[in-house]
Amino acid sequence: MKAMLVMVHGSPRPASNIDMFAVVDEVRNQGTFPIVEVGFMECNDPSIPVAIDRCVAAGATEIIAVPYFLHTGKHVTDDLPNLLEQGQSRYPAVRFLMSDYLGHDPIIADVLMDRVKEAA
Repeated sequence: MKAMLVMVHGSPRPASNIDMFAVVDEVRNQGTFPIVEVGFMECNDPSIPVAIDRCVAAGATEIIAVPYFLHTGKHVTDDLPNLLEQGQSRYPAVRFLMSDYLGHDPIIADVLMDRVKEAA
C-alpha cells in the first residue's frame, strides 16, 4: 500500500500551516493515496519520523515523500534525505522514495505571474 508523506518545514506560528493543510486535504480527497500524512521538520507536530511511523502503522509498504519546500537548501539536500534513510533503517521492508521539492517545478513561474496579475 502506498503512502504520501508531505514533508514541511513548520512554523512557530501555527496559522502559517493552514494553506498547506488545505492543499493536503485536497490531495486526500482525490483518493490517489490511501494514506496521506504530514510531517514537520521543525516547530510543529507530528515530526517527520512520527509521520513515517503513522504511515507504517496504517499499512504502508511504500512511502513517497514530497518536500513541501520552494527552495533547495540544507533541509532539502541533507536533512530530509537523512530522515528518510533513518526511516528506511527502522523499516527495512518499506520502500522509501523522495520526489523533487515543489519550487523546482516550472509551473511556479505561472503561479508567480498569476500573483502579479491579481495584484495589478
